[in-house]
Amino acid sequence: MEHEVIRKLRAAMKGAGHDALVALSQDNVTYTAGFLVPSHASNRFRRTITVLAGEEFAAQIVVNVEENLARSRSRFSDIRAYNQFTEDPADLLADALTEAGAGAGRIAIELDYMPAQDYIRLRERLPGALFAPCRELYFNVRMIKTDEEIAVLKAVGSLTDRVAGEALREVRPGMTEKTLAQIIGNRMLEGGCEGLKCQVGSGVRSGITNCTPTGKEIEKGDVLRIEILGDMAQYRSNVTRTAVLGEPTGEQRNIWSAMIGARETCKAMLKPGTAVADLYRAYVDYLRARGIEPTLKFLGHGIGQTIHEEPYITDTRSVILQPNITCTMEPLYMIPGRMGFHVEDMYRITPTGFEAITGAITPNDALIRVG
Repeated sequence: MEHEVIRKLRAAMKGAGHDALVALSQDNVTYTAGFLVPSHASNRFRRTITVLAGEEFAAQIVVNVEENLARSRSRFSDIRAYNQFTEDPADLLADALTEAGAGAGRIAIELDYMPAQDYIRLRERLPGALFAPCRELYFNVRMIKTDEEIAVLKAVGSLTDRVAGEALREVRPGMTEKTLAQIIGNRMLEGGCEGLKCQVGSGVRSGITNCTPTGKEIEKGDVLRIEILGDMAQYRSNVTRTAVLGEPTGEQRNIWSAMIGARETCKAMLKPGTAVADLYRAYVDYLRARGIEPTLKFLGHGIGQTIHEEPYITDTRSVILQPNITCTMEPLYMIPGRMGFHVEDMYRITPTGFEAITGAITPNDALIRVG
């Protein structure tokens, strides 16, 4: 029996009237095949492609140096390898589509990612085919997680939540942002992550949205913001905490109270049937009524194979929440040149409401005092 993910993709392909579905991007190929081909992430000249067609056809195209790994790890039993120096992977793709009976059909393919030279070659080989974008198809299928995916997201989320608290408890005056980032990185890797990204900003630097750690020392009175993005089995975590080294000021407490109030208002709306646009409007209205203009034009985003995926929680999206959507909410307010405030947690929509994937181990309902 085909894997659940492949069955979902095949059903979406057929439902949209496509004869074939082709993925070329790292995240969509990894989602489809169930593992990451190492050189797909590091060598832009090597192609990794998955092909689904009709009722049964399924094949994966890989560079020959990755063939043995693909045969042992992929959900696909039909692995087709090419020599990157003597063969064009677009030709293997054309051959596969022709074999599947889709060579003159409607082919859904990643037109927003596919290299132009590959597209030109495919058009030459398959002049009777109609090529259609599959971006929304993949977004919509990936948006609803399987139980297997949710289990991984819970594991990496819980680890991230725990490490955030452990690392903040080690903060002392004079510690550098890089030292704190190193503590976080070591514990995430020791906890089972294969990789991660970490943001650390203190004092004035906490007001930089993407604050790469520096040698700045964390000082008394600093607002300290950490964001941890873990990578476990090709699934991601995204957790942010804001702390103060010492006693928060009245201004800081008031800002944080408004942000948490906005978050709690939106948490009450996290359930099937809620429009993400309504969530965003509730968030913005709550903060504006208290004199705060949100820094980001979205409240949160889906999370899974990538940090940012659908649904974005903003007023430009028409998505309605459904069970097993996983997302973050991240109230964020930056005051450039002074300080910044940010809390982010992960959630799963359930049939009756939501489950908080993170937030119980290291809560941030109040500004965290460190040092």
